[in-house]
Order: sequence, then C-alpha cells, then structure tokens
Amino acid sequence: MMNTHYKIGMNTLILAIFAGISGGISALLVQLNAFFPVLGEFSNSDFIQNLPQTHARMMVFFVLQPALMLGLGSWFVPILIKTKDMAFKFLSILSFVFLFIGFICNFVTFLYPQNALFSLGSLGFWSVSALLFSVNMLVTIINTRATEVSYNSLPIFVWGQGIAAALLLSIASVLLAALTKDYFRAEQLGLALQQTVHSFAYPMVMILIIPAISIVFHIISTISNQPIKQSNYVILTMALVPLIVLLAWNKMILSHDAISLHQGFILQIFYSCALYGLSLYLFIYCLRLFFSGERRFPAPILWSFGFIGLLSLGWPYQGIMSEIGLMHSCISYGVLFAVFAGFYFWMGKILGKQYSELLAKLHFTLTSVGVIFTLDIFSLGSKSILIGAIFMGLSLLSFLIVLIHALSSKVSISNNYWGAGAVTYEWQLPSPVFSRVK
Repeated sequence: MMNTHYKIGMNTLILAIFAGISGGISALLVQLNAFFPVLGEFSNSDFIQNLPQTHARMMVFFVLQPALMLGLGSWFVPILIKTKDMAFKFLSILSFVFLFIGFICNFVTFLYPQNALFSLGSLGFWSVSALLFSVNMLVTIINTRATEVSYNSLPIFVWGQGIAAALLLSIASVLLAALTKDYFRAEQLGLALQQTVHSFAYPMVMILIIPAISIVFHIISTISNQPIKQSNYVILTMALVPLIVLLAWNKMILSHDAISLHQGFILQIFYSCALYGLSLYLFIYCLRLFFSGERRFPAPILWSFGFIGLLSLGWPYQGIMSEIGLMHSCISYGVLFAVFAGFYFWMGKILGKQYSELLAKLHFTLTSVGVIFTLDIFSLGSKSILIGAIFMGLSLLSFLIVLIHALSSKVSISNNYWGAGAVTYEWQLPSPVFSRVK
C-alpha cells in the first residue's frame, strides 16, 4: 500500500510522463495527417476535431498540474518543512487514484471522440483529485511542519505550492459545480464542456505559473549560491496578482452562465497586463540573482531561463503578432520548461542517479527549437507547426534516452551535488531521498 509521500510523487511523475507521451503522439499525428494520411481510417471529422481538445486537456490537467504539484509538491514539500509525510496519507492515495481514473477517461476520448461523457468524467475525476490534494497540501504546510520551521523560514518552493493549492481549491470546486451543471442541463454536452474548459483556462494557467515560478527561484538561488533577499516581496507578488485576476474572473463566471465576447476581451487584457507585470518583475529579479552569484549553466538553469524567456518575451510577442488568446499555449510551454528544470534539478534525489549534461542539453535544444516552430514565431504557417511537432517528438525521444542512460549508470551520487548554495533540508538527506525511509 502506498502510504508515503515519495511513492505518491514517483507514481504521479510516471503518470505525467505517460500522459505526456500520449498527448505528444496525438499532437504529432494531427500535424502529420495534414500532409500525409498517417491516420488512415481514423481521419474522420470527429476524430480530427477531438484530438486537439483531448491533447490540451491531457497536457494541462494530467501532465503539467500533476507533475508540478502532486508530483514534485508531494515529494519535496514534506522534506522541506521537515515532516515525515503529508498530513493525510489516505487523501494522498485517493488523490492519485482519482487522477489516474481521470487520465484513463481522457485517454479513452482518443478512441471514442463522439462520447462526451468520457471528457466529462476526466475533468470530474481531476477536480476531485485536485480538491483532495489542495486540502492535504494546505494542512500539511500549516499544521505538520517542524517546530523550528517558521513561516519566515519556509523555502520559496513551499510558498509557491501553498499559494497554488489555495487557488486550486477554489477553482477546482467551481469547476466541479460547472461540470455537474453541464451534465444535468446541457442539451449538447460536448459544446457545453468546450465552453466550460474555455472559461476555466484563465485561472488554470495562472495556478500553474505560481509553482513553476517558485521552482525556478529555488533552482537559481541554489545553483548560483545566492539567497533570495526581500523574499517577502516575491511571495507577495506571487500571491497578489493571481488573487486580483481570480477575483475579476469569479465576478464574471458567477454572474453569468458563460463569459461573453466583450467580457472575455476585457478579461484577456486585464489578465495579460497583470501576468506580464508579474513575469517581468520576476524576470528581472532572477537575472539579478543569477548574475550576482556563481554563473554556472547546467541543464536546470537552461530550462529555468527558457521558462523566464517564454513568460517575459514569448507570449507578449505572440500576443502582439497574432492575438492575446493564443498566449495560453506559450505559457503552457513555459510551465513545461519549469517542470523539466525541477526534474533535472532534483533527479539525483528522486532516482539516486545523475543525468548526462550533454544529453540533457540536447533535450533542451530540441525542445526549444520545437517550441519556437510550434508557436510559429517566424509566421511560416502550417509547415512551421509541422516542423515544431517533429522536433517535439525528437525531444520526447531524447528525454527517454536521458532517463535510460541515467538509470543504467552505476555511478553513485552525493547528498549535495549542487555545492555551497544547496542549503535547504533536502540536500542534507541521502540520494535518493526515499532511502532515508526504513
């Protein structure tokens, strides 16, 4: 029976990898099918139209959010606050079980696109999983941390997880209510679900940014050997801007059945300005933090800078050159960079193995090229998206090679492999971390 936080974290990361593989393959097939009939008899309108929606749900709800929060959060928050486990072990198990069922339901929609009940089930089970996780994370941080760990001494990563869990608690509960309404009142369930997911895209992207930012700060501070000064301002910025955006979103979503076109445009403008103010402030702060310390460029730093670049430069450029609504894909890719940054940063603690810098940087290069072409930065049209999909497929293959190479290595790894800047509690524990559990 899984009754420890590291097992929940490990299983969630494995699930996120499988979800990412399935979502990536589906996106690649859609782009290839536009030029070559690779889907054969599956090239019908329902299947083709459903694939992008299923891919989007898979990546946001079953890759990015679980990997950032239920995966890395469940694994390292108890360690950083010096407690043995999450507050409620059974809730951790239930949260993963509901997430897994939701993943299965969403995966089935690849095969049965005409049945909207599977889509409804995937989001419903995800919402329950998110609610259970949020309650568990908040109680863990507030009630179970060690007596010597005060709020002022909490690492920025723990603050990011706590803020994101509080926001996720409110969003997941409203989403679950909206899904119930869609099921009992909507005459066309598929269309109602599409509108619901569209309306919840704004707060979900914001929630994903918070733990991603906290991971990037944790990484840059550790590797550059520079403590985060004025951390209260960083924490306040991470909490205040999402709160303002969510208040505006809640006023609209609770007073109307759906966000109108005019309201959606106003919300997009407000959302973009608030988010860009947050990302620009943190972008400047991270650069100052890095260049004032040890200037090293291992793989986690490259992935972190990729995240900062997409948030600070990528999506504003994309919004100006195309439209504001397309910024979600750019931000989602940015969050994906943060996930890989965190995984490479803690890989020794998770697997007890160290990655190859050459292979990890090859993975970063392929992913960066894939993202640039997928976002059509050079305005090349459908060919650019096809090239991007191919490079993203190669990046997925390179990531699997990184994992195989690391797992096959027999070289032992030290407790602290990042040097003098690694002062948080996880670096005092053996690698892998779960070897401390008897």
